[in-house]
Amino acid sequence: MAVEPAYHIGAAKKINPTTREETGATFMLRCARLGLTGRDLDEMTMGMVYDMLIEQANDEVKYPIKARPGSLGAFLKGGGVYG
Repeated sequence: MAVEPAYHIGAAKKINPTTREETGATFMLRCARLGLTGRDLDEMTMGMVYDMLIEQANDEVKYPIKARPGSLGAFLKGGGVYG
C-alpha cells in the first residue's frame, strides 16, 4: 500500500489509496458506468473521464454545511460562512 501524500493529511475527506492497477479494461468499465459511448470518448481525454468519476463520487458525499444565497460574498468580506 502506498504512503499517503502529506497534502492529504488533515483533509476533511479521506482519500483511500488505490490497490488495483489501472488497466484499459477497468477504464472502459468506469466509462460504461458513467454511460459514456465510444463517440463520447472520441471527444474526451482520460482526464475528463476521471473528472467525471470524481464528480460522481462527490455527489454521494453529504456535506454538513450548505451555502445559502449571498453567503459567498459574506465569506469573502470576512463575515464567515454564516455572514
